[in-house]
Amino acid sequence: MTRHAAAAHFEDIRAIGVEGCSIRQSIVKFFCTSPNISYYVASFLILVGRPIGACEHVTSSRAKQRMATQSQIGETYNYMDEFFRATYGQHADCTAAMYNGTHSRSLEQAQHAKHQYILTQLGIAAGHRVLDVGCGWGPVLNSLKQHGAEGLGITLSTKQAEACRKNGLNAQIADWKQLDPGTLGRFDAIVSVGAFEHFCSKEEFLEGKQPEIYKRFFSFCHSLLRSGGRFYLQTMTWGRNAPPLAEISLQAKKSSNGYIVALAEKFYPGSWLPRDEAQITECVRPHFRVVASNSGRLDYMQTIQHWNERLKVTKLNSVALFRTLRYVLVDRNFRFKLMSLVRGCQYACFEREIMDHRRIVLEKVDTSVT
Repeated sequence: MTRHAAAAHFEDIRAIGVEGCSIRQSIVKFFCTSPNISYYVASFLILVGRPIGACEHVTSSRAKQRMATQSQIGETYNYMDEFFRATYGQHADCTAAMYNGTHSRSLEQAQHAKHQYILTQLGIAAGHRVLDVGCGWGPVLNSLKQHGAEGLGITLSTKQAEACRKNGLNAQIADWKQLDPGTLGRFDAIVSVGAFEHFCSKEEFLEGKQPEIYKRFFSFCHSLLRSGGRFYLQTMTWGRNAPPLAEISLQAKKSSNGYIVALAEKFYPGSWLPRDEAQITECVRPHFRVVASNSGRLDYMQTIQHWNERLKVTKLNSVALFRTLRYVLVDRNFRFKLMSLVRGCQYACFEREIMDHRRIVLEKVDTSVT
């Protein structure tokens, strides 16, 4: 779409303004009656933003940082906070649900099935103490609470922690890499859903530090678990069709795997995926043994489809939407993030098997026994 065509579409916004209506009310009316919201969002970005790829080679102190920092996690999740919760619920789960080929399940039923699977695999009972690393908006914490267990969540997203606490859940802003295990006490189980992807940056991967970071994380979790305690890990990994590093570029052909991954990188700053499940199982030793593992790739695709079906502007989430759009003025990568959503990059990554998705159940190994 050209800038001229985009401008023509935004004439529609000006056209719907009527006497007595504010600009915001006019825009809300426009989006609420539009059959294709993403098309107009893309038009808006083309009007106000630089061309995609324009700042790929820009360097800054942020680009030199290691791991996904609190600021970068904030970039990824804080901006969507209000709109996501207003659209999908206060304890909205922004990770893959569990359908297992059952197409009759609703999004809520499939997320509930996932939470039940997690609690069952971990052997959760009333009174158990559970640590949730990367707790998001508290879907697992809420499920633990309903089962009489005590959950403690940690996250780098200030908005997620705030939302959890407002809804009666125990969540703290903390980085596991900087926590002293001795201050946390002992846990009966640990869960981490969708956070593992953020533990290693691209820079750290290039420096060969990825295995070291993962081993340190599993050692951290091992030190917190009771004997025989279990750990549920859900994470994306690279798939069999992941492009070579040299091909990942915003200058690549728009339909290429390299371009799709480059766009996804903007959505998840400071994050680089594990190579595959084999790398993870190598890094859990000697602290854990694998109890169960399965792929959630197809489930993630179905989850994204259900998210898209719900992605409509309503009176409940319209204000949150326009508060979100202000980030285009302060976050130079925000237009890339929206374009990633508009183009369906994450769905394409799973569909093309650029990425895989693993659900892994681990059990603590007593390393003191020789």
